[in-house]
Order: sequence, then structure tokens, then C-alpha cells
Amino acid sequence: MQHHQPGAQASAHTRPRRTILLCCALALAFFLLAARLDMAERLTHALWRQEHWQLDELALSLLLLVLALAGYAVRRGRQVALLLAQNRALTQRLLRAQEEERCALARELHDEVGQDCTAIRAAASYILRARDGDQANVQACAASIARSSEALHAMVRSMLRRLRPPVLDSLGLEAALQALCDSWAQQHGIVCHFAPHAIPADLDDSTATAIYRLVQESLTNVARHAGANRATVELRADAHGLLHLAIEDNGQGLRPDKTPADGFGMLGMRERVAGLRGHIRWISALGKGLRIEVALAARCAP
Repeated sequence: MQHHQPGAQASAHTRPRRTILLCCALALAFFLLAARLDMAERLTHALWRQEHWQLDELALSLLLLVLALAGYAVRRGRQVALLLAQNRALTQRLLRAQEEERCALARELHDEVGQDCTAIRAAASYILRARDGDQANVQACAASIARSSEALHAMVRSMLRRLRPPVLDSLGLEAALQALCDSWAQQHGIVCHFAPHAIPADLDDSTATAIYRLVQESLTNVARHAGANRATVELRADAHGLLHLAIEDNGQGLRPDKTPADGFGMLGMRERVAGLRGHIRWISALGKGLRIEVALAARCAP
């Protein structure tokens, strides 16, 4: 399929030129028609008759409106181009992150799982060939198999947690966030307080997963960049069916030269919230910490 790409790119480059040529042709045709019919003179004469309504000033007003709309269209076009460029960059980063995660999983499977499987196979082969009276070595091989099996089980559980937290399915969002905050605090030595308020128990999977990943990414950023010793996670539902998530730390905050669009994690958080038609904002005070506020609809499972 790659041999079609140059032609497709050339076609994409020629489309704006065709549009411009078409607009010029339409403008020229209109000019010739207007010159043929003396349209400007007739319009001026017709408007002059309505001088008491000041309709003769309408032409300049419409011209100003057209120029203002053209400026607005140019500005919006630049904003759309910037958003498209950011989305393309995010897509590329997501693909790289996905490939890096796959490589990491492949290395762990090859190094750890492969070694444990080899040890189990060797111990099992020895047990099958063992003679009567070789009880001590058989017991040692059985113990080796037990240790390798436990290591395999621990690795599988670790991989499953990385792919999707099982507590999110078994105990729900509130318990999953509490477990996440507790384990994060224990791992990094940072106090983390979780404050839930009236969280619906029947949130749909996409909303619950998005909130969990938002908290996970935010706490990861706190541990890596904030230099904080305290973090707070608050999740509440209001009477209008909205979920309000707030993650706050007492770290150094965002640098003046850094915006939420600069970081891959922040960009991913913004896109995740936008996918659920929500809103996210970063409130930073240099040297006083960062607060992330998210608001999105509390969608419940059918």
C-alpha cells in the first residue's frame, strides 16, 4: 500500500490550489456579470432612494462584516491546524509508548518467565528420572518448582495490574482509588489523602477507567516532578449529574515556561477528558503546588 502514498500526498497538496483557482474563477465570472449589468450602479441607485433608512451605508457595513468573518475564519483555521498538529503528535507518542510497553512486557516474558519455565522443566525432568531412595533431591526439585510457580504467579499478577487494575472490576471505583492512593503513598513515601463524596456505584466502565487513569497519571507526575510531601485526591458527584475530580499537591508547581500542552502525560489527560466531553484545567502557583480539576458527566452503566 505504500506505493500509493506519494500520489495521495500530491493530491492533498493540489486540493487547496484547486479551491483557490475555483474561487478566483467565480470572482472573475461575477465581475464580468456585474460589469455587464452595471450592478454596482443599479445597487447604488436603489439604495440612494432609501436614504432616509441610511441603506446606502449598508455596503460598507457588509464589507466590514465580511472582513471580520474572514479574520475569524483565518484565526479558527490556525487553531484547528494547531489542534491537528497536537493530535498527530499525541498519536505518535501514544504509538511509541505502546510499543515501548510491549517491548518491556516481551523482555519480562523472555527473561523472567522463560527462566522460571526452564527451571520448572528441569526440576520436573529430574523428578521423573529419580530413583528410589533419592528422596532428598526430589524434595529439593519440588521446592524449586514451587518457588518458580510463585514467581510466575507474581509476575502474571503484576502484568495484569499494569494492563488493568483488577480491583476496579471487583470492588468498584472508590475502592480502586483508595487502594491506588495507599499503594502510591507507601511506595513513594508521600502522604496521600483520598476523599470520596457520593460516588455513584454504577458508573460505566469508560468513565471509571478514565478517572482511575487520570488519578494514576497525576500521582505519577507528583512523584516524578513535584517534589511534594503531600497529595490530596478528591472525587465527588453533584446534584446535576457531574463528577468533579481534584488532585492537589504542595510541590513546586508548573514552571512559567511550561504549559499543560508540553507534557505527554498532560496532553494524554486532556485528550482522555475531551473524549468524555469533560473539562480539565491546571491551577499552578510556583512554589505552592499544583491543582488539577476535572469535571465530566457521571455516566452510569445500563
